[in-house]
Amino acid sequence: MTTSRTRLLAATSAVPLLALVIARLAWSGQLPPVVASHWSGTEPDRFSDTTTYFWIALAVCAAAAVIAGVVAARVRTDAALWLPATVLVGWTVATAWIVSVAATIEAGSPEAATLGWWIVVPLLGIVWAIATFALLPRTPHSPENGAAPTLPVPLTPGERASWTGYARGRWAGVLALAMTLAAVVSALVGALWLAVLFVVLAVVGGGFASVTVQIDRTGLTLSSWNIRWRKIPLDSIDEARVTEIRPTEWGGWGYRFTPRGTAVVIRAGEGIVLNRTGGRPFAVTVDGAAQGAALLNTLVTPRPAS
Repeated sequence: MTTSRTRLLAATSAVPLLALVIARLAWSGQLPPVVASHWSGTEPDRFSDTTTYFWIALAVCAAAAVIAGVVAARVRTDAALWLPATVLVGWTVATAWIVSVAATIEAGSPEAATLGWWIVVPLLGIVWAIATFALLPRTPHSPENGAAPTLPVPLTPGERASWTGYARGRWAGVLALAMTLAAVVSALVGALWLAVLFVVLAVVGGGFASVTVQIDRTGLTLSSWNIRWRKIPLDSIDEARVTEIRPTEWGGWGYRFTPRGTAVVIRAGEGIVLNRTGGRPFAVTVDGAAQGAALLNTLVTPRPAS
């Protein structure tokens, strides 16, 4: 039933595409060459070629429908994130073209068009996306796969141990370099405020280019630029599992908040997923995840004192 419901909801992502094509065929004999395409309040302030606008909208709607189909076919992909997004994007783009044409035809010219009540039509996409999210089967909060390793020799009471691992994201590094270059160019041309903005973006991008994961008796800590910015206390952890982390299952790259939990996704690959006491799961991609998870599980369940 879960798969059938997901596939049915994914199929609705094709509705905006069909609505766009049907509207184009219905208006084939009275399409204006130019339509109002951008609005300042209810009045138009930009105009577009009707045919070009149509093909752009068609391409976006088709892409949204294809993405929805891929999501439905891949059981492990987080449909609760992707399907509402495809519905919202497809409906908004399709109805934007439909509303622009309808308002232009009704007014007799693009300059005289007014948005009026037509603005409600694209906004219905928000309601549709919320309904899609609500109707989708919920992803279990507990990871169903992955090992929960422990150290071969338990730690004695009072024995200290720590582990440090790293996750490096190639594209985050490229982004940080690009922002640094943009900051330098902006400073050279005198746009200091823009240079400051690019510096901030470079620092943030660099922070996700290399993340350090440290595990010890205090818990799991994440840091970038030698600054600790996330900590999961040991007493809030039930278990650590090793699993393959796919960005599509956690909402993409970076710091992600998803229906299945919170994650720091630097790249695809091995990572640690924490089951937390009374909290949502927390995942992080890191090299050598099995070693880190083994130490963490051993610390969570220490050997009793003799």
